[in-house]
Amino acid sequence: MSKFKALLGRNKLMHALMTLEGNARVCIYTEPMWGIPVNLYMPLMSMYMGALGLDPLQIGVVATVNLLSQMFSSFFSGAITDKFGRRWTTAVVDFFCWAVPFLIWMNAQGFAWFIAAAVLNGTWRITENSWGLLLVEDAPPRMLVSIYSLSTIAGLLSGFFSPLTSLLVGRFSLVNTMRGLFLFAFVFMVTKIILLQIFTRETAAGEKRKIQLKGRSVFHAARGGFTVLRVMLRRKPLMLVLGIISCVMVIRSATDNFWPLLLTQKLGVSQEALPLLSGLRSLSMLGFFFVLSHRLNARRFYKPMLVGLVLLSGLHLMLFVLPASASWAVFPGVIAEALALSITIPLFSSLQMLLLDHEERARMFGFSLSFCLLVTAPFGALNGLLTTWALNLPMLLSFLLSLLALYFLSHLRHEMDSIDFDDA
Repeated sequence: MSKFKALLGRNKLMHALMTLEGNARVCIYTEPMWGIPVNLYMPLMSMYMGALGLDPLQIGVVATVNLLSQMFSSFFSGAITDKFGRRWTTAVVDFFCWAVPFLIWMNAQGFAWFIAAAVLNGTWRITENSWGLLLVEDAPPRMLVSIYSLSTIAGLLSGFFSPLTSLLVGRFSLVNTMRGLFLFAFVFMVTKIILLQIFTRETAAGEKRKIQLKGRSVFHAARGGFTVLRVMLRRKPLMLVLGIISCVMVIRSATDNFWPLLLTQKLGVSQEALPLLSGLRSLSMLGFFFVLSHRLNARRFYKPMLVGLVLLSGLHLMLFVLPASASWAVFPGVIAEALALSITIPLFSSLQMLLLDHEERARMFGFSLSFCLLVTAPFGALNGLLTTWALNLPMLLSFLLSLLALYFLSHLRHEMDSIDFDDA
């Protein structure tokens, strides 16, 4: 047993997992309780909405409403996180942005139900701020890439359970299976909230901000926000990173909401195969993270990020031109996407966190999210409209956005030369 543990310890990622302490340990170990249920139902979400009577444009409107909710909540997420603390903000908002929408989706009867759930679910950007700071704020900067990689891996474990979803859809129908998955997600999410609240502690920076804001309102906590925003907007490296993140967010939104429609209605892939493809993506990402993530470093971001974005551009160009007779190409395409995301996700997150001010990290993080969502929000409805014309048009838009991300990356390479990463 000791030899096996020593062998695992040679891998930087596994060593980080085994040596995590404090809040990072609790956040990582409980994250599968969110990631597994969400990744099980997500590949079938647009199909579920369609089965309940929503057309592609309505599905796009739901996506846009969700993004707008994310945008507004992220703008105030920093002030809320500073006022109430990283720990309590995470617990309360997690309940209203995940647990309650799970119940709404489980009982959904039509368009209005999905709009209501989209508004509530969009507030998860608040807890992304608070949970993200709870995860890394007391951790050493040199471990950021490993921690972000582990947090993503924790959400990919659903790949082992995806075949079960396919079996359930085949036996109980799509709608009944989805309703059951939402109930399962609700139970797991509530359990996760309780465990986080019991075993985490407020971060040092969070405790300091709570003391500073004691007896004052959230609106007071938001004072000076425009000054912080101006400072952020003047940081060209940060804005370039946010530009790349925005492009990838739109691409992933198109994949989540319209890729299943393209596969089933144009390329002839069955509904039962969608969870298997999602599982293949998750398991591939899981493998790539263990092989590659310990080699990634924020100081040497350019070449791996270039590879990731080129893969995304090639994949979506392929999906745009792919005929039904070559639908088998979707399977290697999923593996290519997994490789691209396993490279880009930890690098994006690490670069963003390293470029934020330590004292104003919560508000800058919130403003960063709000900026990205302001840019990306209209694309949900736009992709829905494009789908009404041709199912493959959102893939063409994703290809063009990946080229824009590559343009931003070429400028970011030069801007980062003067950045001091400390011991990152």
